[in-house]
Amino acid sequence: MEQTQQKLTNIQPARQKPAGVQPQAANTILARLIHLSVAALGAESPDKAGNLIVNQIHTLVKTDRAMLVPVKGKKRIFCISGDMEVCKGEDHPYSQAVHEIRKNFRKERTPQVITRENLPSEVNAPNARKVLEAVGGTNILWFPLLMAGNQDSGFALWLERWNSKPWAPEEIKLLSHGAMFFGHALSDPRSKRADSESKKNKWWKKLLSFPVFILLISLIPMNARISTPVEVIPDKPYYVFAPFDGIMEELEVQPGEQVKKGDTLFRYDTRVLEKQMEEARRGVVVARAELARLEGAAYDDKDARARIPVQKLEVERAQAEVRFLQSQLELSEVKSGNNGVVVLDDPDTLIGAPLQTGQMVLRVADPERTKLRLEVPVTDAGIFKEGDPVFARMDADPLESFPARVKWIGFDVTVSSEEKKTPVPSVLVEAVWEGKPPVIPGQRGRASIHGKKTVLGMVWFRRALTRWRNRFGMLGI
Repeated sequence: MEQTQQKLTNIQPARQKPAGVQPQAANTILARLIHLSVAALGAESPDKAGNLIVNQIHTLVKTDRAMLVPVKGKKRIFCISGDMEVCKGEDHPYSQAVHEIRKNFRKERTPQVITRENLPSEVNAPNARKVLEAVGGTNILWFPLLMAGNQDSGFALWLERWNSKPWAPEEIKLLSHGAMFFGHALSDPRSKRADSESKKNKWWKKLLSFPVFILLISLIPMNARISTPVEVIPDKPYYVFAPFDGIMEELEVQPGEQVKKGDTLFRYDTRVLEKQMEEARRGVVVARAELARLEGAAYDDKDARARIPVQKLEVERAQAEVRFLQSQLELSEVKSGNNGVVVLDDPDTLIGAPLQTGQMVLRVADPERTKLRLEVPVTDAGIFKEGDPVFARMDADPLESFPARVKWIGFDVTVSSEEKKTPVPSVLVEAVWEGKPPVIPGQRGRASIHGKKTVLGMVWFRRALTRWRNRFGMLGI
């Protein structure tokens, strides 16, 4: 500050009196400039320094309106002479005019006189042109406030003269003597340092209060929650098994197709059965012919008479084989035993595939009867029990939650079917809907199981604490 004031006292008086002011001694003008510069530099804040400059600048040069305009940022007007209220709305025409002028002249390093005559026609500034044409013609002096070393202070003086009153070079030269000091006053390092220290204090306060906040939040009581993949499966479906060994010739239904009781589901390839049937019928004819021959020869031939009972048994055996093959042919067309929807994973693998007796081929499920199958990691299996609530969200409608309850918890450990880089050992859990089943079979999604009472901190950090314990021992000891 002392160096700045010493520079002010070293300024030589201007040889010419500025135009546009009343005749007065150059020393008086210089004294006013020094007084205003020292007052601005000694102001407590940039706001007070700015108000001093715009309200006292008329003691140096005649002006009808004076403003300080930030060269950058959203704020368009820093302060106005006469302690007028700054128009804060960006849609205000005058604020728009200020923005248009500074947008086109912010890069200028020297003072610019802007009038309605010298504003370039290619400049898009409709609001600024209205201001320049107002009150008999407004002449604006755009004066960048540069500090020592030609460093930008971030502000520019906006000085208006109405009724087309011109700006003289002597006046611009006079203002250039104080521009550097005005720039330093508006970018006072003391205020920046105070703001920086204030921000640091706030940052430390926030840092210190954050662990306390987390601790308090962690103590909020709630139920333990587990998120796990879920699939909707049929509840008590009608299972269709292969009635005998053979080859599937044709599949009559597709997955998801609605069928009724008695509808054909699939057919066997019966060519082998039909050939066996033909041979069995010929065997019956041959057996009956032999029986008739023995009965005719029984009057004279004791051996023929003795073989008659055996041949009758052979006829019955041949007839039983025909009846068996006939029943097999009737079973070759497999029909549905219930109404419902066909549940089948891959129909293309069945056509032409060999079937074994008792093999499960497909299921016919009632869409009104479904349940949930969940794959719960083994590490989470002890957190909940049968009867605990479940909330399922399907991939088809991720914003809607469907309530259910745990019905059954498995014991066998399997690998989760969810796509992950590391397989997750899991147990199967089944849940039943609360009320009418809202989802058809086959849909997948995520489910949240609400288990025993705990605190929010354990919900957040339980798995992390478990990994820490497994690696370093109980709580790192």
